[in-house]
Amino acid sequence: KSIVLPLGEVKLTRKIQSLSIIFRTNTNVEIWDQNKKRLFELPKIEYTLRSLNSLLKSINFCKKKYPMIKIKLEIIDDNTNETNLNKIINIINKSELDINIKKLEHDKYRNFIKEQKNEQTFSNLASLLFCFEVAKKSDENLVFFVEDDYLHFEPMMEEMVSSYERIASQLNKDIFMCPADYPYL
Repeated sequence: KSIVLPLGEVKLTRKIQSLSIIFRTNTNVEIWDQNKKRLFELPKIEYTLRSLNSLLKSINFCKKKYPMIKIKLEIIDDNTNETNLNKIINIINKSELDINIKKLEHDKYRNFIKEQKNEQTFSNLASLLFCFEVAKKSDENLVFFVEDDYLHFEPMMEEMVSSYERIASQLNKDIFMCPADYPYL
């Protein structure tokens, strides 16, 4: 059950047993489609590593409240060089989670995605499509898509799971949730 003061007690009928997190990375590309710089103007790998660390902390926090939920992390990588990939691997090797890295194969999507203005746009679309394909094959109850330039508060994943269970139980159907990014806007 879930207790929320204004609503009272909600009987949870849509309990989560498994969660697939699809973490999309590309440590080589800067912001190519916008006329601005990244917030701290550091190399992209620094954002990726910090994002991954905060995500892992959030997952571990969630596992304390929901130890029975099977959580799988799929890293969908788009052309990360070996040096940066080793930095990512060093972080995931310290984790006890089920983590898998899948490399994006651009050629697989050449005939499917129409020609784009530049290679970065094509690569972004191919990466998105690959993530959707991985999600479609997933057996988990929930799929959470996340990119490699977001920082996550420690309780984020636990709040997403508990919110999903409560709201989906109240509505008696699946829901789509999109956590806020850029809360200062």
